[in-house]
Amino acid sequence: MTSTGAAMWLIGHDGSDNARRAFDWARTQASGRDVELSVIRTWQVPALDYPLSSDSIDQFAPERVCEEFDDLVAEGDDTGIPVSGRIVRGSAASKLLDESEAAALLVLGSRGLGGFRRLLLGSVSSQCATHAVVPTIVVPPRASTDTRLRRIVVGLDGSDRALCALDWAVEFAPDDCEIKVVGAWMPSRSGYVAVTQHYTDERAATEARFNELLDARDAEMPGRLVRRFAFADPTNALLDEAEAADLVVVGQRGHSGLSGAILGSVTTHVLHHSPVPVAVVPSSD
Repeated sequence: MTSTGAAMWLIGHDGSDNARRAFDWARTQASGRDVELSVIRTWQVPALDYPLSSDSIDQFAPERVCEEFDDLVAEGDDTGIPVSGRIVRGSAASKLLDESEAAALLVLGSRGLGGFRRLLLGSVSSQCATHAVVPTIVVPPRASTDTRLRRIVVGLDGSDRALCALDWAVEFAPDDCEIKVVGAWMPSRSGYVAVTQHYTDERAATEARFNELLDARDAEMPGRLVRRFAFADPTNALLDEAEAADLVVVGQRGHSGLSGAILGSVTTHVLHHSPVPVAVVPSSD
């Protein structure tokens, strides 16, 4: 149970190395914040050819996991960060989504024990990032887990969801953390559409809108934001910036209006290929 005033960060843990990295990352970022960590692991009854009584179902509960959780709680106590662990029965994605409704943040490894090893993003992480009502951070295997945030990159396409992502990044970032806002525009591969875009000067209009939105934010928070508008594919622009960042922040879904940048497909691609953790932020709705 979260103590009065403390925000609860929910961490999905399945015993994998990636899940451990997610826990370590969350513990590092929680330092100095009024935060409690809640680690949850799910288990399911294996598929059998015969029915089970309610009493016999419990025999499948992973007893070894209890010891793992005791170790995690002890590590949290050593750093002064409250940590609790729970084991629940059910589908990992559905349970995490349900539990996250009472959390301020959901933190996951990019891929757990199940699934195909060639996949960069597991189904549980993908489902949670797509459907969670709270910001979801996916920690990839290459990410540093012991470094506080110094540079955050935010994708901005002008949609309300992207603006929500920017506002969340500003609130989440430490005071000395640089926040770099990235916009991008690329002409259509269709020759006819590209010519139309050229004559309507869509690139200039898109960049002007990008700067207009950030000018309004600069007036509210002077000196906090650095901006870059790139003539490039939005995915490549974000991944290029991610190489020197500690966290990439994107909206849960974009839209096809302002230049078509940072769409849902871009968010998905960034989740699969970013070398640093990615925060997927839902809209305030």
